[in-house]
Amino acid sequence: MSPVTARAQARVGLLGNPSDLYGGRGLGFAVAGLGAEVRVEEATETSLPDEFLAAGWRVARAELEQLGVDPDAQPFRLTHQSNVPYQAGLSGSSALLVAALRAWCDWFQVPLGPSHIARLAWRTEVDELGIRAGALDRLVQAHEGLLAMDFKRPFEPEAVRRLDPRLLPPLLIAWHRVPGASSGDVHAPIYARFEAGDGEVTRVMGAIAANADEGCAALEARDTAGLLACINRNLDLRAELFELQPADRALIDEARERGIAAKLPGSGGSVLFACESMSRLGRFASDLGARGVDIHLPNVALPR
Repeated sequence: MSPVTARAQARVGLLGNPSDLYGGRGLGFAVAGLGAEVRVEEATETSLPDEFLAAGWRVARAELEQLGVDPDAQPFRLTHQSNVPYQAGLSGSSALLVAALRAWCDWFQVPLGPSHIARLAWRTEVDELGIRAGALDRLVQAHEGLLAMDFKRPFEPEAVRRLDPRLLPPLLIAWHRVPGASSGDVHAPIYARFEAGDGEVTRVMGAIAANADEGCAALEARDTAGLLACINRNLDLRAELFELQPADRALIDEARERGIAAKLPGSGGSVLFACESMSRLGRFASDLGARGVDIHLPNVALPR
């Protein structure tokens, strides 16, 4: 058989994260230029490079068997590469997993829809690896483009709605070179509080979800000032429960002093900036780059 190659992109949580763990709502987009690539080629026996992808293969294998496909009929070797910064809150690990699932679908000639792939990726991380995770990352990476999502039943067709990426204001991502904590470690203690009936967690997550609705309405109405206010509010609400890394907080405070909205696109390690003025955002990006901060001016990766 000929080798197959599949890709998946990093993602940005634009609004609503981390309410995806709590049945909330959110907006997110796949990031062009930052992603993972997986190559599957014929081998005498199947081999996986690490436990993370082995866990993904266990889930994919069980799914293939349910669909009447023999997963041992076409043994393979899997290799991968990625340019998503490590533990920077841009979902590089989920990108790798979604790319692998796409590659296995091609390898075994089993077409699965994007929400199906997202569900398999989520099951791998939650059920196989015990990672506390919501659906936002996997939905964005499997569907691509700019999405509005409802996380009550996240893998149902009606949970995902496409938005026009041309509505977005100028954006910038910056990350520092000290990896953040893993997202599962960040979320686990807050989720434990939620499971114990902590009303403060419920209140904040409800407010984050409502803020995502408000921001989505502002985006579609081309109310950039309203959207930027919601981006800032998302971060401020999150900070009522989660401690910010000092490096993240420093970047956020500097941006806000210059009239630029800022929030975490994930669980920490990188910051998303948004501004009405591309020239102002460009000057800020130049200043960060001159100090050695890694930056990326994101374009939305469109559905393939």
